[in-house]
Amino acid sequence: MTVRESGERGLIEHLRGRHPGLSMIGDDAADIPPLLCPVLTIDSYFEGTHFYRWWCDPAVLGRRLLEATLSDLAAMGASPSWLLCALACPPDTELSWLDGLYEGLLSSPESRMAGGETVLSPVLGITLTAIGEGGSPARLLRRSGLSAGDRLWVTGRIGRALDAPLLLERCGGLHGDGLRPVTPVPPGVLEQLRAFLQPRAAFPAARAIVERGVACAVDISDGLLSEALHLARESSVDVTLDLDEVPFFESAADRPLEASSAGEDFVLLFGAGAASGFDDLGFRCVGAATDGDGGLRVLLGGREVDPGPGGYDHFG
Repeated sequence: MTVRESGERGLIEHLRGRHPGLSMIGDDAADIPPLLCPVLTIDSYFEGTHFYRWWCDPAVLGRRLLEATLSDLAAMGASPSWLLCALACPPDTELSWLDGLYEGLLSSPESRMAGGETVLSPVLGITLTAIGEGGSPARLLRRSGLSAGDRLWVTGRIGRALDAPLLLERCGGLHGDGLRPVTPVPPGVLEQLRAFLQPRAAFPAARAIVERGVACAVDISDGLLSEALHLARESSVDVTLDLDEVPFFESAADRPLEASSAGEDFVLLFGAGAASGFDDLGFRCVGAATDGDGGLRVLLGGREVDPGPGGYDHFG
């Protein structure tokens, strides 16, 4: 059955009947318990711009979009609490496919869906609003918290999005248990594509660095170079990145500059005092901040290189 055949009311009743996590949906607005320090973020995703349905099974896609949105809360040091979903879909969208999508959107036990919207659209689009608990404004991680003398760290590998749409097209997407490609690909590429389709918001890493007094972080959604420049500008310091120290995915390691611009890694880039160490957590030091006015310097092979555009630009 399609959305055209079910109608809006039928679609909502179908989803509520299939997914207990949608039990709160029914009133005109959501009534949620008070939060000490609400932290809110919103992301929109459109087919043809941010994803394609053939990439993977719908539950995997739903989980991917959820984690990408929740990543902004992790970057602030907040915990996930509530979610709103606005669904815009073409009339020929199958209800069975939407069942899988919502299975992924509802996969986080910490983030409960409180409501949303459904509208007709020529293009499939999902807008997610995530609400988190920050606990205290003084403990939040901010882009403006970097100081001269701080070192910069990343919490995971970089480059999972490098050529990912093209690689997925070549292998026919990843499907089924274990995310298997239709056409075989080298092991390193398969590892990268599985990581691209299965990001996880860095809540454990965020909690760990907050407990150690870190005050500055950003999630790497638009590229390592772009996010480093954000920190530099928001904190009014200069930042130097040494790409020789960055942990890249094996399949992206031979193109470090491009991998650092690809984005959608959803790991954290954070700054901490020079005396602080995070090697025991598996994090990697990749640069440092110095006095300045918001500039970015990039080193590769021991030489300074031109970072180019530096990352993803929605209007570029």
